[in-house]
Amino acid sequence: MGLDMYLEARIHLSKYADEKLRPKEALIRTVLPEMFKSGNMDYVDVMFEAGYWRKANAIHKWFVDHCAEGKDDCRPAYVEREQLVELRNLCEEVLKNKKKAKDLLPPEEGFFFGTPETDDWYFEALTDTIEIIDKCLKLPNHWDFVYKSSW
Repeated sequence: MGLDMYLEARIHLSKYADEKLRPKEALIRTVLPEMFKSGNMDYVDVMFEAGYWRKANAIHKWFVDHCAEGKDDCRPAYVEREQLVELRNLCEEVLKNKKKAKDLLPPEEGFFFGTPETDDWYFEALTDTIEIIDKCLKLPNHWDFVYKSSW
């Protein structure tokens, strides 16, 4: 058991969608024809795991505080692109000046959350976070992001 954390990328595709998205929706219909045999389906939602962390408690705390209204109850939380940019910048700032870690991106204590220290694992999680966010931000603007956790 432990803190598992996920960032999902999601897109809603509809035959009534913006013209730019219609080819993507048509492609999904082609790839999964058995799902659309009835002809009654007007849309499809596509989701994939864009990021995964294990016991990166400082990152978890940030998502809870900034995206989940401070409620740490394992419910999915919508994450705006601007929030991803903010977290990425914060991770970079802490990596440039590690003495600021506990002030800028403090670890969170919890029974299943791992160590509350700013050790090598902590800084590795920040590097991983930057990589995950960079990949997410390369997706077109019509992709949404959701943070989820479990322990």
